[in-house]
Amino acid sequence: MKWSKLVRPLLIILILLSLVLMWGIWTGPSQYDNQTGNEQKKSSSVVIKRQLSRVFGPSQIVLHHSGQARMTMKKEVLTSSNKIFNEIKLDKLEEPINFSSGDYQTELNQVDDKIEWLYFKSIPFGVVSNLFSNLQEEYSEKTFDRIYLTETNPSEINFYNTAEKLLYTSEIEEIDQEQLLAAIHRQGVPYRFVEIREIGEKYIYLPIDEIKLPCLTYMVEKQPNSLFIGRLFDDTSEVREKRSEQSVQYLDYISEMRINEETNILNYYRNRSSSKAMPLTKTLMLSFKELTIYENWSDEIHFFDYNKQTNEVTYRRYIEGFPVFSPIGYGATYLTVVEDGMSRLQVPMVVAQTPISDEKNQKTLQSGSDLLKELAEKKYTLDMIDDIKIGYTWTNNLESDRVITLDPNWYIYTEGSWVNIQELDENGGE
Repeated sequence: MKWSKLVRPLLIILILLSLVLMWGIWTGPSQYDNQTGNEQKKSSSVVIKRQLSRVFGPSQIVLHHSGQARMTMKKEVLTSSNKIFNEIKLDKLEEPINFSSGDYQTELNQVDDKIEWLYFKSIPFGVVSNLFSNLQEEYSEKTFDRIYLTETNPSEINFYNTAEKLLYTSEIEEIDQEQLLAAIHRQGVPYRFVEIREIGEKYIYLPIDEIKLPCLTYMVEKQPNSLFIGRLFDDTSEVREKRSEQSVQYLDYISEMRINEETNILNYYRNRSSSKAMPLTKTLMLSFKELTIYENWSDEIHFFDYNKQTNEVTYRRYIEGFPVFSPIGYGATYLTVVEDGMSRLQVPMVVAQTPISDEKNQKTLQSGSDLLKELAEKKYTLDMIDDIKIGYTWTNNLESDRVITLDPNWYIYTEGSWVNIQELDENGGE
């Protein structure tokens, strides 16, 4: 009798509880999203750590012995040798001398074995000022793109500017020769024999034999819009959103961020008034600081180009020691900085995360001589080409937007652009 009297109150309580739970289920996602957004905003300051010495470091190491040259682009060798190299102590720079490209190559082919480091792009001495005990101010903005020293007796180091044909020399005050040689001649690291070819105003190294490289497949992740909004806008409460068919636009009173939702390429512009031209060293240092905030590529990033007219700095993504190229723009970040901050940014929001490729899936690239024959057949002569590199081509998977392939290909730099040789017009050179 007493139990029957309790049934109705219990049912009412259970009904009320179910209503509360339903309300929690409906409102829970928005609360979770807010919590996740807060966590993302907190974690947005946690970025991939990048070392200045590697971003502006060399791309290749070439060993010269008895007139022969062998080259590697292995990340392990470059990283370990770069670490040791950045611990050397140098005296001041001697006054540069005029040195033709031919004289430079002749010097490398002398009896003593030489170690040569090739850089992605000419960098100013100001970026490596930590190496010098007394770097003269007048040389801070002078640039170089190659370094060499004698392997058996490193008493001096030479910096070469291939465009200006200038050779700078400095005495080595302190170097751990044993560790440097151990890093350079790391066990199990292949060095490929290369031939020297004159391209444009410089000499480049091309492989004597065919090269086999893996075709890579990766799962990719898109960085959330909120991450960039929190980083790029001073006050997110002032940000307005506008949408169109293919893009979303975020604006406040002084800046604009536009995201192409088909390509996931972000473009940002902020109106900053600055008529004062900055030195190259300061430009690169400020752009590097911004790069570490907005580029979340897990592999290496390297300084790749600088446009003096627009003040734009290009940093390119690398994979397995090779540059990544993409016609859509997934391979590079473009930055423009002025004295009071960043004024322009273009950055891919998608990054390769998890490798899912079969390493047995390899592609054979032709030798340097065969490559030049193919270019000649397509009417591309050496005087039309400014540079040649092996690079990985980024291609989106047609079946899944979360999968990409990265295939190795030969690229040439002509008329201000990097072009996959497979895409060259047969009559492109005419």
